[in-house]
Amino acid sequence: MKILGFDLGDGESAVTLLDGESTVEPRVLPLAGRTSMISAVATRDGRIVVGEEASVLAGALDAQVRFKSRYLTDPQAAASVRAFAQGVMGLLLAEEPGLMAEVSSTVVGCPAGWGEGRREQYAALIESAGFPNVRVVPEPRAAFLYARHARGLRIDAELMRESAMVIDIGSSTTDFAYIVDGHQQNLALFGDTNLGGGVLDELILRRAIAQSPDARELARVMEQSPAWRSYCELEARRLKEKYFLSEEKGREGALSAPLTVCYDSTLMLELRLDEAIVDGLIHEPALALGGRSFMTCLHDALRAAQEASRERPPKVVILTGGASRMAFFREACQQAFPGSVMVVCPEPECSIARGLAYAGRVDERLSVFRGEVASIARGERLGALVDERVHELYAPMASALFETARESVIKSVRLWRRGGVRTIDELDALMQKEIAKAFAGEAGQARIEDVLRDWLADLMQRLEGELTALCMRCGVPPERMSLSGTSVDAGLSGVKLSLMDAMGMDMLSGLMGVVLAVVGASLGGGGGLALVSAGPVGMAAGAAAGVLLALVGKAGMEKAIRRADLPRFVRQLVTDKAILHGMNRQREELESAIVRTLADPRNGFSTRLCASISRTLGVQLEEMARGAEMSICA
Repeated sequence: MKILGFDLGDGESAVTLLDGESTVEPRVLPLAGRTSMISAVATRDGRIVVGEEASVLAGALDAQVRFKSRYLTDPQAAASVRAFAQGVMGLLLAEEPGLMAEVSSTVVGCPAGWGEGRREQYAALIESAGFPNVRVVPEPRAAFLYARHARGLRIDAELMRESAMVIDIGSSTTDFAYIVDGHQQNLALFGDTNLGGGVLDELILRRAIAQSPDARELARVMEQSPAWRSYCELEARRLKEKYFLSEEKGREGALSAPLTVCYDSTLMLELRLDEAIVDGLIHEPALALGGRSFMTCLHDALRAAQEASRERPPKVVILTGGASRMAFFREACQQAFPGSVMVVCPEPECSIARGLAYAGRVDERLSVFRGEVASIARGERLGALVDERVHELYAPMASALFETARESVIKSVRLWRRGGVRTIDELDALMQKEIAKAFAGEAGQARIEDVLRDWLADLMQRLEGELTALCMRCGVPPERMSLSGTSVDAGLSGVKLSLMDAMGMDMLSGLMGVVLAVVGASLGGGGGLALVSAGPVGMAAGAAAGVLLALVGKAGMEKAIRRADLPRFVRQLVTDKAILHGMNRQREELESAIVRTLADPRNGFSTRLCASISRTLGVQLEEMARGAEMSICA
């Protein structure tokens, strides 16, 4: 489907069309035979007319201009916006009757200072004029996307990726967008909602009226007849554009536009511009600017932009908007950012409309990208993949658990050997406590996470192909979503996959029981008794054991030994080597028992582990996606 970019400007408007899948740049749609048209609306013979037709000289009634700048403050301006949009729709359909059947969405621009609520109201207003699926995008963002995608500008991509400042000066506003590493910064969209080229139109007209012999009558006509005032403002705008399009010639002599105003009587009005007049106008207090001059407001806005970008000044400054043709404006921007590359859009009257179409495509792709990443991260795909491969994790996890348990056992026996633990019963209790602490501690967690990381590498490769294909479809650099080397213990969001979360205390207790039971059963006694009797101490205590066996039987003998406070020299015979030998001999059986416990569906470990891994990877995927989004949506 195709996307309309509708730049409804305060002074001038343009419409472009972009094929969502094509690499061809947005096509400018003609409006009454021109690439752009004056934003003027009126009625004539009961029908809406726009552009040049909306002129009192053409017989139009109630002509309105600069209605967009009044939209936030004048309730009547909404009707003019809607009527103008209806008139533009009529021109588009007259040129291409089947156009709207091909259009999936319309993207309309707005000043950076408009809040979200106002944008929603504006979108609804444009939709009511017949435009389908309207979205409103700040004009500086559209300018940035135009500069980024436009082939004719040839801006160094590396500079654009580092830092860029977009300055969009239109008829009613001056807007800024500050982008670093493809990311819009905090307060990235800002500007002056009153500073625009239209202020100069008013000053040109006011100066001409003041210098006319018919000044008093002309002032009355301007107050009583909005149609004549709109006509005179448009003529002042035309003269201004003519001057700044050929400013060198304008410096050689004054440009003038004589007008005849026919209201109650015929009045003469002459608009004039030359270098001295322009210099005076831009330093003259303006009512629209609260009594401040154009240059004062411009310098204040540029200082705010300098402060916003102080830590990383822009490498590229992109100037767009019709008023960017003014030499004094370009010079002020260059002085504000002296080390930057200054880029002036060659067709400022169409650049925003093209950028809006690009923004529409970017946002549609972004919607697909977000949806599919969420589907992978939160949906059944990731969970099913984890569930399918989780059995491969049990054996290495059992080995890691064994290593952790073995260290805890050795630590406990060493304490018993030094006399820090009195009896074998106390040793068993200590081993259980130490194993529990080791399983939950950082070292145990790190060992398990090493196992998980290796296991996840294969999982990531399986997802990598899907994500690469998705990135290619949506225009996201695949490296932004690369899962190669993705870490579970310190993801982009700082999330951490916890073994405790996956196991739960009931599972942890069960695994400790398995470790102790297997050790004890395999060596012919309780955990601690079996371990210490497996070494030289078993031989040293043989005679005493034989006597006890004859007197009280095997069960009584084991009970007596477990409660006995063995002499220090006997304990010293139980070496670390003997303990390691005793445990290693039972390693295979112990690990098999751990695997059976992990895989047993009744304890829910597999389900909890899958949920924990899916949740952790899902968070990381979506965090990566948010970073990747900025590479296409800034």
